[in-house]
Amino acid sequence: MHKNKEYPEKIYNDVQEWIFGAEIANRFTDEAEKHIPDYWRVIELTINILKNNLPQDGSIIDVGCASGNTLLYLYKQGFKNLFGIDSSPEMLKVAGKNLSKVDKNFASRLFQSKTFVQNMTFNAVLCNWTLHFIPERQEYLKAIFDSLVSNGLFILTEKTLQSQIIENQYILFKQDKGLSNEEIERKKQQLEGVLVPLSVRQNLELLTKTGFSQVEIINAKLGFVTFLCIKL
Repeated sequence: MHKNKEYPEKIYNDVQEWIFGAEIANRFTDEAEKHIPDYWRVIELTINILKNNLPQDGSIIDVGCASGNTLLYLYKQGFKNLFGIDSSPEMLKVAGKNLSKVDKNFASRLFQSKTFVQNMTFNAVLCNWTLHFIPERQEYLKAIFDSLVSNGLFILTEKTLQSQIIENQYILFKQDKGLSNEEIERKKQQLEGVLVPLSVRQNLELLTKTGFSQVEIINAKLGFVTFLCIKL
């Protein structure tokens, strides 16, 4: 077990704000595995819920699709009516390359935008590890809600506010993944003001206010919480 040493009292003057550029896009899966607890477990849970509750021709969009891991998994499970959206053109370039291996036309169903798609309806919307980067949460959530059909599913995973106890455990998780204290602190500073977490209660209140009739927590680890929401 790694010991959680205190960070050096040093400020990195050269730290730049976190962006999802080409460097991150080309190593996104490794980045996700080292910084997101239960990364693959949440993807697997998401796919299992969709398999058990949606028809194979159901329309699904992945918000913050990144390099396309979830969409590729869904495609291999038989879903073909798939779409992705991300604000990063570099991420979408990688996603298009990865997804073209199974469908040469998939790139045409990937949208680069900071706002949600307009005039489309979906049986399910996925938004894992993305909403905490969007300043206008309520507006974005409302657009998602309006796009869902009756009994549509919304799966949301957010990093939530952590107590000091949980933050310390999260640091240990990263250390176990091979990250140094310097790397962990640098990432933390890069994300300040970019990733803005809410508490679990605030997330529940926001989802209820948006209009979701049923909201359940289906996974949680070290402050990363997955919500299943149903539009009745």
